[in-house]
Amino acid sequence: MNTNTDKVTVYDKIAIQQLQDVLKEKGFQSIVLNSEKEVKDFINKNIPDEHLVGLGDSITNCRLNIRNILASKGSKIFYSWNGSENYNRSMDTFERPPRPDYYLSRINALTTDGDILMKDYSRQAASEGLFPKHIFAFAGLNRVTEKLKDNESIKKYPVFSEKPADAEFTVALLPFLTY
Repeated sequence: MNTNTDKVTVYDKIAIQQLQDVLKEKGFQSIVLNSEKEVKDFINKNIPDEHLVGLGDSITNCRLNIRNILASKGSKIFYSWNGSENYNRSMDTFERPPRPDYYLSRINALTTDGDILMKDYSRQAASEGLFPKHIFAFAGLNRVTEKLKDNESIKKYPVFSEKPADAEFTVALLPFLTY
């Protein structure tokens, strides 16, 4: 039994629970998904068949073949990123129909205080409340930081300090995934 590994595992569980508590205080839902299978089961359970779904700029979406899961459910999928540099549709265009019911993306940075930086939204789209009804945002633990760096990203993209009023927003923490 490696006690160093055990301490890290216990610490991670405590840190994850603390992060979930902070997110809940800010109105976000959160879930911990510990494997690829749990991610796929979560998607199958939470996204009904034959719905409009937007997929964001997410390595997670690509690595876990989330497109294939959604396609097998008969979903109509809009991509803002398809694994290459082909941008098909950004979140800023979702104010025009069709607007997806669900949107899956990654979190670029998540602070221990529960602030979320996502580069799939512009500040303007966020200020106008142009969100899908349901947002599922994936975050590996490597995305967690004490505070956001004051750089061009936080000037250009919104930082969510609380859940948007007109959207359900679930943060899916993925301790098994580092990217």
